[in-house]
Amino acid sequence: MTRFAQRFVLEREIGAGGMARVFLGRDEVLDRPVAVKILNPHHSGTEIGARFRREGRTAARLSHPNIVQVYDAGEDELEGREVSYIVMEYVPGGDLKAFIDEEGSLPSDELAGLGSEVASGLAHAHEKGVIHRDIKPHNILIDAHGRPKLTDFGIARALDATQATRTGSYLGTALYSSPEQLRGEKVTSKSDVYSLGMSLYQAAVGEAPFSGTPIEVASQHVSRNPDAPSALGVDLSEGVETLILDCVQKGPERRPTAEEVHERLRDETRTVRTTRAPTAPPVSGPSPTGHTRPEPEEPPTGPPPGAARGGGGQRRWPILLAAAALLLVLLGTATAAAFGVNPLTALTAQGENEQASSPEDPSSQPAGSGQESTFEQAASEDTAARGEGENTNSSGGSESAPAEQALEDHYRAAADGDYDEAWNSLSAGFQQRIGSQGAYTNQFGTLESLDFEEGPTVQVSGNTATVSGVTIATHTDWTERNTAIWTLVSEGGEWKVDNITISNRQLI
Repeated sequence: MTRFAQRFVLEREIGAGGMARVFLGRDEVLDRPVAVKILNPHHSGTEIGARFRREGRTAARLSHPNIVQVYDAGEDELEGREVSYIVMEYVPGGDLKAFIDEEGSLPSDELAGLGSEVASGLAHAHEKGVIHRDIKPHNILIDAHGRPKLTDFGIARALDATQATRTGSYLGTALYSSPEQLRGEKVTSKSDVYSLGMSLYQAAVGEAPFSGTPIEVASQHVSRNPDAPSALGVDLSEGVETLILDCVQKGPERRPTAEEVHERLRDETRTVRTTRAPTAPPVSGPSPTGHTRPEPEEPPTGPPPGAARGGGGQRRWPILLAAAALLLVLLGTATAAAFGVNPLTALTAQGENEQASSPEDPSSQPAGSGQESTFEQAASEDTAARGEGENTNSSGGSESAPAEQALEDHYRAAADGDYDEAWNSLSAGFQQRIGSQGAYTNQFGTLESLDFEEGPTVQVSGNTATVSGVTIATHTDWTERNTAIWTLVSEGGEWKVDNITISNRQLI
C-alpha cells in the first residue's frame, strides 16, 4: 500500500491505460473507499495536465445520486514523480457494458427504471451547463445497490486533448456518437441524449444498432436509422421503444431533453428496482471493474481493445489517421473537427505537419477561449469578411469606440463572475445558437482576467462591428494567448457580441 496526497492510501491498481491509472484507495480522514485516477507522470506538466485538473473541478460541481461524485483533484508525488490526480466515489458493481455482456438484454420495465435514473443524472448536469460528450454503456456504472451512476463527465475529453490520442479516442466511441459530433458540428445537450438513446438501445437489444468498422459505423450514424427493437423480436413496451427511437433521431431538435427522457421512462417503470445487478460486487480478483476505466474495451465490431481514449499507443496511429482521412471523404470536410482537425485547413494540412500548438477543435478548448462544445466556432462564417469593401472606421473612431467598450465590458463581467451581465451582452441570435446561459458562462469558471496584447482593431460597417486582436487570458492554472475575431451587432442601440472565432491559441 502507498500513502498519497497526505490522506489517501492506494491499495491496488484496478485499471490502467495509455493516459491514466485507476487505484482502489481509502480516504483515511473519512474512512471510506475511493477510486483515485492518476494521470501518467509525463502529462502532468503539460497542457493536458491542466485540462485534467480543470475537468476534475468541473465534475466536482455536480452532485446527484446518479452521478459518480468527484471528491478531490490536485497534484502530488507518486513513485518519485509529480502527478495530477482526481479522487472519486468508488463504485464496485461494474459497468453497464459488462453487465449486458454477462447477463444479456434488460426487460422493458428494468430498462425503463435504469434509463430514467441515468437521464435524471444527465438532466442535472445539463442544468449546470455541463455536456458529457461521451455517454456510453462503459460510462454507466452500477453501484452495490443496483443504482446506475454516470461517470467521466469531461474527464475523457481532457484525456483526449493531445494530438496523439484525439483520433483514436474519437474512433473508439463512434459507436454511440451523434451525427453532429461525427460531422464536426455543434455538440449540445441533445448530443448526449442521442448517445443515451444508443446506450439504451444496446441494453434493450443486447447489441448496438450499427456494426462494422468505426468508419462504417460513423457513416451509418449519419445516414441510416436503426431498426426498431420490436422488428428484431425484442419485447419492449410501446412507450419505451418510442422513447428510445425518439432519442436517436438524426436532427437534435427532434430529440427530447434529458429531463423529458427521465419523466417518460419514469412513467413506464413498473417495478421499484432499476437493474438486475446483484447487491454485492460481482467481480473479484486482480482487475475489478470498480470505477472509470481509462481504456474500456469496445465491442468486437469496433477497434481492437485499447483503442479507446488513446489506449492503442503509437502503433495504432497510421491506421487511425487513415481511418480519419477516409471518414473525411465519407462525411465531408466538416467531419475533420470531430477528429481534432481544424476544418478550415483540413483539405490542405498533412498529418505529419500537424503541430501540437495548431488550432484544435474549439469544442475542447480551455475556458476563456470559447472551448465548450456547446459554443461552436470552427464552423462559423468568416467574420472578418463582414463589411469588406464598405465604409469602415478603424479603432479609435467615434463609431468604433462603443463596440470596443462593449467587448471589454463583456469580458470584465465574465472575469468578475457577473455571468448574467456577460450573457446579456450577447446578441439574441448568439444566445439562441448557444442554447443556454450555463452552457456559455460555465467556461469562465477559471478566468481571472483578459487583456489585449495586440489591438483591438475595430471596423464598423452599419450595424456590424468586427474586432480583431490578440488577447492574454489568465486562468487559475494557466495562461493562454489567443488570436481572435469578434463580431458585434447593434441591437436596440447597444453593441452585442454575435460571434467569436479563435484562429490561433497558445499556452504561455
